[in-house]
Amino acid sequence: MPLPLDAWALAALQSRPVYYEDAGSPEKPAQIEMLSQAMVEAAREQKGWPLSKQRLVAAEIAVGDNESHWSLRIHRNECNLKRRECDSGRAISEWQLHANALTEPQVWPRLGFMTFESTKLGAKEATRILVRSYLYCVSTKTPGDPIAQMFSAFAGRSCQLDKWPGWKARVDVYDRVLRVPVPRQAAPADSQKQAAQ
Repeated sequence: MPLPLDAWALAALQSRPVYYEDAGSPEKPAQIEMLSQAMVEAAREQKGWPLSKQRLVAAEIAVGDNESHWSLRIHRNECNLKRRECDSGRAISEWQLHANALTEPQVWPRLGFMTFESTKLGAKEATRILVRSYLYCVSTKTPGDPIAQMFSAFAGRSCQLDKWPGWKARVDVYDRVLRVPVPRQAAPADSQKQAAQ
């Protein structure tokens, strides 16, 4: 039986609109389950996050939802470079991570594959950057909402919210998924009643 965080994360991810290219794809349900499991495991393993694990998963969902819309094609690293997707090939994974001085050199090339291992690595890298961004912005004592500042810093912008408006869409998704209720788990007695009917 899934734990409440697992069940909630799957429901939260399922609540997001399906990318138009993926509508009706038989791969979509398995991809959503893989992403959900990867994000939950990454959040549980991440150290230093001062808020709930649910809020960290919500932040992961907000980033991925805005960066890739959970596209199957982007998940497979099949970016259309003519349309400048994936920042013209500089970004990878559903969270559109960049190789830079803060990324472990051995991690980035292992992202961008539709396997659980690669997806979890992407989720772990995203959570690491989210936590670092949150803690950094809180430490600067910059006025403003620390969640919004975290998204701005994650995107490589400063903690000052007047520098980049993209944080607004991420905060909107973050707030929306936090309102998704934890699915009710069938009690053993309920299961026995259904089996008897």
